[in-house]
Order: sequence, then structure tokens, then C-alpha cells
Amino acid sequence: MKIWIDITNTPHVNVLIPIMKKLESEHELIISARDFSETLPLLRKNVIIPIVIGEYKGKSRIKKIIGMFSRMFALQFKIPRFDVSISLGGNYTAVVSKLRRKKSIIFSDNDISFKVPAYKYGSYFIFPTYFNSNNLEKKYSIKKEQIYKYNGFKEDIYIADYKPDKNFMNQLPFDEFITIRPENLNASYVPKDSITIVPSLFEKFKDENILFLPRYFKEREYAKSYDNIFIPDEPLSGLDVCYYTKAMLTGAGTFAREAALLGTPAVSFFSGKTFLTVDTIMQEKGWEFKSRDVDDIYDYVIEAQKRKSQQMKSKKVQDEVFSILNKII
Repeated sequence: MKIWIDITNTPHVNVLIPIMKKLESEHELIISARDFSETLPLLRKNVIIPIVIGEYKGKSRIKKIIGMFSRMFALQFKIPRFDVSISLGGNYTAVVSKLRRKKSIIFSDNDISFKVPAYKYGSYFIFPTYFNSNNLEKKYSIKKEQIYKYNGFKEDIYIADYKPDKNFMNQLPFDEFITIRPENLNASYVPKDSITIVPSLFEKFKDENILFLPRYFKEREYAKSYDNIFIPDEPLSGLDVCYYTKAMLTGAGTFAREAALLGTPAVSFFSGKTFLTVDTIMQEKGWEFKSRDVDDIYDYVIEAQKRKSQQMKSKKVQDEVFSILNKII
């Protein structure tokens, strides 16, 4: 069977790699990717050379819509023949698969971003148990037999295989550190009037070693007057960062969830008004701290202690997801 896998964002790489490794022994894989953030460098780091189609179009909703349709058009004509598609989010694969009269399998844990094409044209959906799919069944007439759920988080799928790199710290100029990753202020789900709190965090944590992981090149300016901040030239292993850091401070959700599952104190200073359900669950469990108050974040980080890793459960989650995929395919 020929399976098309489309990758459009950096976090998708980690989720889909174990799935690709599982499928490649029995199926022919066609890999495509969008040129956005660290997506292509991470794929190359894992010796995956995709068909590159499309690029990031910025914060403008009009440009995003134009970019989405132009990429769909390009995918329709550039992707070779396939039998089924797999992706996270699914806006692109659902439409192209529908046009070619093929099935699509869509992973998602994001219940706040724009997914109309995916829900309208997707064939099968794989969600975490915590994902509220009731509205999808009513609004898009998705049948219950199209929805599969697994008992965990999407980060469990790849954390299951994680082994700490003993040489990771050789890439850093210090022995211990906290990590800061900015908000994605260019994302459509972030309010237009949002401002970053990263400069304030740098000032508050000026006595701590900081690993700074900017999303965009211009964000490097925030760190230029500090000697305690290190910005890597190449993408680092995100899970190694989460494992070795004293605390993970991020303006989004993936890094926070990864750190939380590995037992590392995790802070989300997401600037949107609504958190994903999976993040809300982690906050309720006490695994993830939510705040945009710099003083509160500082107090939490200083007092927080590492917890026991959830990796053993991640193995069970991965097996469950593989079983679901096998059943669908």
C-alpha cells in the first residue's frame, strides 16, 4: 500500500516519525512537508528528505487562506498516486484525498484552531481521550465509527521511544539551565493585540542560565544584552531539552506537554484566551503551570521539583495508537 504522509509544522515531525518507522516495513511511504519553522531541518536530522511544497504565509488570515488553497492545488498535482493519507491537522490531506477518492487518517489534539476542511472531508480521526468530539459529530455529521480515541496525549506517541542523549549537555555552554520558548504571536489563534513577555522573563531570570529557543530570527534581539542566554545555531532535540532543563517555559503547548510527561516543571504563558483541552487537563493534574504573570512564573520555577516520568505509560499509549492505525489501514 502507498501511504502519503504530510508534515506542516515542527511538532508534527516528532509525532509522525515513530508512525513512519512502524509503517515503512510493510508499506511504501510518500513524505511531503511545508517549509515552516524547524520542520525541514528536523526532517533532515532524521534522514528524511520530503517533497517540499508550500511555506508559511504569516499572521494575515487572507494570506493564510490564499496560501492554504495554493498549497492544496500544488499537492493535488505534485503528490504521486497513494492509497491513504496520514497527517496532523488534516486540512490539506483531507481535501486532496477526497478529490482523489482516497481515504484520509487525521490525528489532532487541537480543538481551537481552524479545521473545517479536515472535519468536512476527512475519513478517520484519531484523538486523545480528552478531546471533546461531540460538537464535531453534530456540526459536521461525523459518524462515531469514524472517530478513534486513545488514552493519553499525542506526545506519548514519541516519548515512548525516547532515550536521553548522554552527550546532549556538550552542546551547551553551561551545566544547568532553564529553557524559554516565545509565544507564536504570528499564529491566527493568538489575539492580534498580544505582546510577548519574554523580555520580562529574561530580566526576572537574569541570575539563571537560559537556553533560548526563538521561533523567528527577529526574536534573537530580545537576548542581545544578556550574557546568561544561549541560542543554538542548529535545532536541538526537543525531548533532550525537556529532559535536561530545570524548567520549561513556553508560550505554546507542545514543549510544556513534553516536559510535563518527562516529569520536568512546565510553564505555559500562552497568550491566547482559550487553552487546548489537553493543556487544561495537564493543568488540572498539576503537571503544567499556566500564567502570564512574570512574578508568579518565577516563584513557581524556583520552588518546583522534578516529578516521576510518565514514559512507561507512553509505551502503552503508543501501542494503542499503532493498533488503531493497523485496524484502519
